[in-house]
Amino acid sequence: MRWDGLFADLEAQLAHGRWQDTETEAAELTRGERASIVLADRLRGAIGAPLTVMLEDGQRLQLTVSTVGSSWIGGSDRSGSLVLNLDAVAAIDSPLSVTTPESSPGRRHLGIGSLYRSLSRARAGVLVSGRDGRVLGEGTIDRVGLDHLDLAVHPRDEQRRGRNVRGLRVIPYGAIHLVRSAHTSSA
Repeated sequence: MRWDGLFADLEAQLAHGRWQDTETEAAELTRGERASIVLADRLRGAIGAPLTVMLEDGQRLQLTVSTVGSSWIGGSDRSGSLVLNLDAVAAIDSPLSVTTPESSPGRRHLGIGSLYRSLSRARAGVLVSGRDGRVLGEGTIDRVGLDHLDLAVHPRDEQRRGRNVRGLRVIPYGAIHLVRSAHTSSA
């Protein structure tokens, strides 16, 4: 009889040890999975939700996320449509608890240059703000390179016509933190 109790106690200890090992392994796998999540996937999980974003220049934007690229966030705030370079984001006041990976391999690799090319094709009037919050220019994006864009400088509420263009400004992507649509007030 004493042996039965001893064996039962040993089996219980073994089962408890296996359960602890399983819990430890699950926790390690969870940490490993979290370590592979990129910010863009967490932001993609917030599409349609309002976020408060703090930029490097101290500016706070309350925006509703509409689209997320590999290196940018598209959305709108009280002033209208905008695009933020993720490199200009200092912090986000939100738990971003839902993660949504990009399912399309092609879209996964579209960077901010692809977005700028779309704006260029649409001939959209834009306001471009720099990392320090200053306006780098307003007008129409003429050309888009690998790491820079050419902005035809003119009032963004006027169409790009020869008589309206006051010059051409070349702006490196790294200098840009925010691009606003033509139908907004200044940043």
